[in-house]
Amino acid sequence: MEKLSGAVPDADAMSNYLRRDLKVPPDQITNLRNKEATRSNIIAAFEGLRDNSRIKHQDPILIYYAGHGGEVPSNSKGKTQTLIPVDYVAERIHPIPDRTVAALINGISTRHGNNITVILDCCHSGSGTRGEEETNKITVRGCELSPNDVPDDLDEHICKENLPPNATAEYGTRGLSSAKGFAMKDMNSHILLAACSANELAREDNHAKEAHGRFTTALLELLRSVPLDQITYANFLSRMPRIDGQNPQCEGYHRNRILFDSKVRPPTSRHNIYEVKLENKKCTLEGGRAHGITDGAEFTLYRNRDVALVDEPLGVMIARDDKINPFTTILEPVSEAPEAFENTAIAIQTKAGASEDLLIYVPLESQYMPLFEAIAREMSGTGPDPCRIKLVGKAEKDKAKLKIVAARKNQLTFKVLEKQATEHGFTRMPYVIDTDVDDLHHILRAASHYHFHLNLDQQNDEIKDSVEIGFFPLKEDYNNDGNELRYSPGGVNMHRGGRIEYEVDEDTKYGMNITNNTPWDLHFYVFYFEHADFSITALTEVDAQTRYDKDYSLKQGSTVEIGHGNSSIPPFECRIPEGLDLTIGFLKIYFINEVVDLSHVPQITPFSVSETPTGGMLQSRGIKVVRKRSPVWGTVLIPVIQKPKQERRA
Repeated sequence: MEKLSGAVPDADAMSNYLRRDLKVPPDQITNLRNKEATRSNIIAAFEGLRDNSRIKHQDPILIYYAGHGGEVPSNSKGKTQTLIPVDYVAERIHPIPDRTVAALINGISTRHGNNITVILDCCHSGSGTRGEEETNKITVRGCELSPNDVPDDLDEHICKENLPPNATAEYGTRGLSSAKGFAMKDMNSHILLAACSANELAREDNHAKEAHGRFTTALLELLRSVPLDQITYANFLSRMPRIDGQNPQCEGYHRNRILFDSKVRPPTSRHNIYEVKLENKKCTLEGGRAHGITDGAEFTLYRNRDVALVDEPLGVMIARDDKINPFTTILEPVSEAPEAFENTAIAIQTKAGASEDLLIYVPLESQYMPLFEAIAREMSGTGPDPCRIKLVGKAEKDKAKLKIVAARKNQLTFKVLEKQATEHGFTRMPYVIDTDVDDLHHILRAASHYHFHLNLDQQNDEIKDSVEIGFFPLKEDYNNDGNELRYSPGGVNMHRGGRIEYEVDEDTKYGMNITNNTPWDLHFYVFYFEHADFSITALTEVDAQTRYDKDYSLKQGSTVEIGHGNSSIPPFECRIPEGLDLTIGFLKIYFINEVVDLSHVPQITPFSVSETPTGGMLQSRGIKVVRKRSPVWGTVLIPVIQKPKQERRA
């Protein structure tokens, strides 16, 4: 194992940043260096955080590691990623496996809250750690391990002691994406920033007077260059300087939180903020058809995120249909060329594209026709939250998505005209709405957003025919010791004939399997569209704001489990709104061979609590709920028809 020269300087640099820049008192920092960083001392430091009574609920906690990492190639539980302590001796003094680190962090989270940031400047790939990569100027922070280095029962007592309340799965190394060895089953407990993807090497440079890890150097450079209250984990990597040969990763459900804070930064607008690159006198928007960019969409450019919607814009540009690619768009000036900018700027969509209209049928005799005509004029598709509605008459009724129906005095309701819903028997929204203009604006904007993204599709027969999707009721299992509850499929695949239909049992939990038989490695993103309340729930991670490549979540020939087995995602639970004998939603899955940020798609229901019936949406428990390849993407839409469970007669 190669001796590292930069690990101690990196840890010292991080400690100095905490003390000097963030003014953290020295007695709140635990430092382990060189001979101090033994297996027992590292574990004791985790337990010390867990048992520290001075830490208040949701106080920020930072855990930083610079050193060697490793990966055990195979054992009965699959690949295991590890941290290598200074006193490691093959098959005698063991490395610290990811399941142990996961359990220790769960223990801290249970006591002190989930405002925990874990930073790992190491790698876990055993391949390529010797030879050309290692020189006297570059050292790799990884090593090769044997299967016997991590016995199956290693640290079993630690895992049992630190089980979170209502633990639902065994802690292990497998999961959906990069660094999942250190992204424990309950990804609500922390945010992970890792130096590289799972199959890459984390390097330290020895060029200068003092060696340093490339990742830590770039990370500290960024931390010192931006106000921490203006950056979230989700956009952290997109602003970090590029690192040659490494693609840092960010994992965790709370990536929209402000750095080192449990607060969530509200989005600037419903639409995503896109990066614009100036190359060869062309403005390239980092968003395309997969993001929902359509012909005629307009974008206002700003120098950076910090001045968006506050400072004077650089100019306004438009997307033309022939310049919209799957993942990028070449923008053209609306009138004058934008003010000059260096390399990159940001763009916010400020006018809806031609195909983003929500068509609403309002009968001519309706008492609400003047009201909706006025609203349609106001909702002209411009502004930072662009949306446009179009009123249609009887002749175009078959194209409309909603019909306005008068209810009680000064109240109305919606009849569903969306064919994908009505063909399964869902014809009305379970809400009566006051004719308040502001409320109607809010609901119609949400309805427009919902229908646009529901109907945005990419027909790719090879993906549709080569991806297998299973949806199952789950059964509860325990491990051999009877200590850890986990789930496994407990019935037949309910996805049949392109749809999922079942009677809802509120005590039953559900999960999915997705198998990739295509010729490509893919990323996948799963959403649930609830037609009864216009909510869109992300069932997997969807905010991938990063300039770095990300490990594929669905490799060619692989099967991913969701909600059971080795999944880091909790099972799904289902309910039906009161007063309905049937409800329908849609599972929509994007399959894409590049990293795409779809964080602008999810939305909560626009209906107020007083209007909203109890329940109603498919919920996932715990989830609130360099281009080298030819672009590949496709979508699969699966209707989910839910009916109340019928009592069986004897």
